Amino acid sequence: MTFEPPRLGPGAIYLRSLDGLFRSHADLIKVAEIEPQSLWTKGTAPGSLPRGSPGELRHLQALPQTILTHGVGCPIGGTICDQARQVPQFRAWTEVLNAPWTSEHLSIFHVRGPSGEQPCGFLMPPLQTEAGVSLAARNITRRAAALGKPFAFETGVNYFAPRSCEMPDGEFFRAVAEAADCGILLDLTNLWANHKNGRAEIHDVLVRLPFERVWEVHLAGLEFAHGHWLDAHSNGIDDESVDIASDVVADLPNLGAIIFEIAPDRIDRFGERNLLLEMEKVHLLWDRARGAARCTSNTKVSARQALAEPATLSPEDWERMLANRMLQSGGPLPVSTEQLELRRSDERAFSLYLQLVASFRRGAVAELMENTTRLLLLGMGESELRWLMDRYVAATPPVAFPTDEALSFRRFLEENPLAIPGLEDLSKFESTLIAAAADGGSMQVELSKDIDAMLDEIAMGRLPGPSTDRPGTVLEIAVDPVPVVRMIH
Repeated sequence: MTFEPPRLGPGAIYLRSLDGLFRSHADLIKVAEIEPQSLWTKGTAPGSLPRGSPGELRHLQALPQTILTHGVGCPIGGTICDQARQVPQFRAWTEVLNAPWTSEHLSIFHVRGPSGEQPCGFLMPPLQTEAGVSLAARNITRRAAALGKPFAFETGVNYFAPRSCEMPDGEFFRAVAEAADCGILLDLTNLWANHKNGRAEIHDVLVRLPFERVWEVHLAGLEFAHGHWLDAHSNGIDDESVDIASDVVADLPNLGAIIFEIAPDRIDRFGERNLLLEMEKVHLLWDRARGAARCTSNTKVSARQALAEPATLSPEDWERMLANRMLQSGGPLPVSTEQLELRRSDERAFSLYLQLVASFRRGAVAELMENTTRLLLLGMGESELRWLMDRYVAATPPVAFPTDEALSFRRFLEENPLAIPGLEDLSKFESTLIAAAADGGSMQVELSKDIDAMLDEIAMGRLPGPSTDRPGTVLEIAVDPVPVVRMIH
């Protein structure tokens, strides 16, 4: 490994809602880690590629922080690993933003299902075998070449219990990093969640890692839900994580950045003041990290542990099993039961992953079709709305982009009409707004309700009445970058 990352300092994941905070507190937030896919839009036509706004990219260039890019849409742990569709634009953003290195998750997102390649709705862990190491290393080597930047993979959360044919977590991470000759983004919160859920003792994982390859550390807050500690990026860093991080960062000779993460849907409740308080914690950790001596040579590699049983299960078998359980549609794909016996702990883990997928999907609909969701709540009540969303999730496959999720829900409502006043018009209006934003053009929609009057009624907690009726009206909608609506006739 020849890359020596620059010492950038403490930083945070960039969110649009925090843009002003980043620009006004450059003394406290030294690094802005940008997740390009979270800022891109995707057209509605089949095969459309996600794309970013040139104007937003110029806006990000003006940030006072040093910028890192972190992928959230093309993980490098699976047999399906996009190296061509999203990567060119990701490279362009990384180059324009002058990121000294870039990173992505050591996970699986797309699997081969009954309908071909499909997203499974959540970042899933790879199979930790020698074959899994070789697969990830090949993917990383290709990705780093395609991006033209030094590359680090993120250590992931894993809600499955270890299998006897798998390598221990720390050994797997080491083997991948050494086979690919790349860096490591050490997500201590992920490892702490694995520890608290009983998967792997965190110090056993850390002692196996090649510390000289750790270029970056992530920290966030855990949340207990569905019987597990979740990497939810929901609040501040807990004291135990801070203590562990304080010990670890002092021994990382090539650490370039420590990044605090907070989820976009949690920032309103968490608050900007609390984020700045977390950044003070990260600064103290960075002061500990600055004492580590620079090092570019590998640490002494400990002997590999013998596995309890041979790895007869292949990455392809593992992904077929993920497809069978996560997609829940179409006929099951063949997986040898001799090679893979589902344990009770596996069933619990799949139940959790499916709940997390459902939660993300419901959240995407509620965020992008906010007023439609409010109207459904008024017309059905909370328990019936929950039942409706469960039906929707069970009947439709997950998708990769939130805009696709919202438009999929609109089609579901069309196929399953409900007798709620104004629902047809409001869902049609909001879905047209989404499609216009995704396609970057103008669209027309014909309505029989006064949208403004309906929104006033909903805001007052009332179902739209006859006063919101209006003879057939055609609206033209464009989003550039804010919605522009004009009546045609």
